[in-house]
Amino acid sequence: MDVNVEAWESRHWAAYGCGAWERACHQAGLLVAWHEEQGLLLGAPPPRRFSAHPAPRAKWPWGSRRHNVGLLLWRAAHDAGILVDQVPLADTMRYYDPGTHPLASGPVPDAARTSGLGIGSAESMAGVKPVLQAHITADLPRPRPAGVRPTLGYRVRELRATPDWEGGDWPTALVLVREATRRADDLRQQGTWQPTARERSTGTRTGLDRELTARHTTPGNPAPSWLARASHLVDLTAALSGDADTLPCDSLGNPGPLAEVLTTTARACAWLQPSTGEIERLWAAEPRPPADPASWEPHHVPEALRAQTEETEDLVRATAVFLWILACS
Repeated sequence: MDVNVEAWESRHWAAYGCGAWERACHQAGLLVAWHEEQGLLLGAPPPRRFSAHPAPRAKWPWGSRRHNVGLLLWRAAHDAGILVDQVPLADTMRYYDPGTHPLASGPVPDAARTSGLGIGSAESMAGVKPVLQAHITADLPRPRPAGVRPTLGYRVRELRATPDWEGGDWPTALVLVREATRRADDLRQQGTWQPTARERSTGTRTGLDRELTARHTTPGNPAPSWLARASHLVDLTAALSGDADTLPCDSLGNPGPLAEVLTTTARACAWLQPSTGEIERLWAAEPRPPADPASWEPHHVPEALRAQTEETEDLVRATAVFLWILACS
């Protein structure tokens, strides 16, 4: 396929704020990091979490699986003239050639040529196949809907919402909210913390007093229902963290009990931000709204991401209940 590289790169900058090569390496880093953590978890649980963004090797980046996987993702997108995230995951194996030098087996992005890459070797490609196969044949806690052929973007959104590695560990954020809420309620009941008038009005000020009955849809807006719900949760991130900054501190100058509740709730909502932003852009890029938005969702919103959204909504409702208790105290 004859690709207008300049236009192709421009589409990546418009969608992701970076070029195709940078996007491919970023997404490849997530695939590799998940695969490495799964290998560690085959035996006894590791004593600590490992970074989801391993640092690139300064001298021999082609010896790094992140760059080798990224090169295959870039080539698949380049040959098809599509965005990196649109590459069907299963198609990437067609670009795997273990016996060929990575720089000689196909086109190389200009951004890679001008960044002082090391020479590498054919052997450096050996670690690519198990990474790609692990994602193509991944054992999912929730099966994908029939007919869904996952793209790279779909798989990355799935990873961010799958709590079996550091990059998808959103349940810990929910636990921190529950702990902060329990601690604040204990202090309130003991009389150690006496909420001020401003703290008691937090539910009304932030709009969380309407969470128990809200149905986050906009009349006349054809966007998928999941997108409306997730966007609302993401919007709460700034609202809650901003309000927390205005609340009283304790005697040591640390955030007060309610500020901790709001801040941790905001952080839990923020876990949805990357995937929600991606899906908003995908929806906006549709040439015309699909006749049935409900049928569009399963091909873009993984089941794990739905589960994360539902549990985050439940958590926000629990925070709303606590704020209602404060208002009545």
